[in-house]
Amino acid sequence: MYNFVYIGIAYNYHYRVLFSFTNLFTPTILRSFSYTCFNKIMKLLDGRIAVITGSTRGNGRAMANLFSEHGANVVVTGREEKEAQSTAEQIASEYQTNTLGLKLDVSITDEVNDVVSKVDKKYGQIDILVNNAGYPIKDQLWDASFEQIQDQDLENVVNVDAMGTYRCCRAVLPLMVEKRSGVIINISSTPAISGYIKGAPYTMAKAANLGITKHIAAEFGKYGIRCNAIAPGTIATQRNWDRLTTQQRVDIVRSIPLGRAGKPEEIATIALVLASDYTSFVSGQTIVVDGGETIR
Repeated sequence: MYNFVYIGIAYNYHYRVLFSFTNLFTPTILRSFSYTCFNKIMKLLDGRIAVITGSTRGNGRAMANLFSEHGANVVVTGREEKEAQSTAEQIASEYQTNTLGLKLDVSITDEVNDVVSKVDKKYGQIDILVNNAGYPIKDQLWDASFEQIQDQDLENVVNVDAMGTYRCCRAVLPLMVEKRSGVIINISSTPAISGYIKGAPYTMAKAANLGITKHIAAEFGKYGIRCNAIAPGTIATQRNWDRLTTQQRVDIVRSIPLGRAGKPEEIATIALVLASDYTSFVSGQTIVVDGGETIR
């Protein structure tokens, strides 16, 4: 008789170790069955439709990869259509999922509505929405003191970081209400929680996302819709990390108790758990992922 213990762990590293262990002690005829069982258990988002804005690179790409690895059919979006389609093709090839790549500028209402319409037509549902698209970090705007910021500069950031989140939620919510289920994850930032000495427009816009998160959780919970936010700290993405000098990186890391910048994959892991049934009773919350920086 053969005894199997299946452990529901989200990380494929553990899956591979357990499957290798099983291979050592089970006959060949049972290995295929064992693989199928483990593979099914490990896929936390199997068959779900996930729209991730700004998912051609950085944190968004990491989320698209991990969601796909766990069985989701991801809709990759970005402002460049060819890049979005190319990214979707790479993901589909690697993870054998039904991926779609679409052009989307979240500052344009018609584009948001068009993307949601296309996704609904293709899949018939949207189970997960991740509002990850953000306005590019520009040094001149980031370094400007509060009183130097012009109205247009603030409006440009808010139109993407806050209004973009609002537009996407507004377009997707009717589909989720009809289905009486859904998960929305809004990407905020640690300055939105603790404040910061730079980047005031980004802080204000990302703080708005926290308000959106709480309101949706409160109003739409009765439809089985959960909404949470992630507040990343210093994450080593091309958008944020590559623009810094070596000394700037050293200075930033010095303020982080864990002594390093985070990785996009570490944001993706939190998003995966929030999107999954493991957090089915978690809503209206903000998860800080910053290596302990905001506790200082």
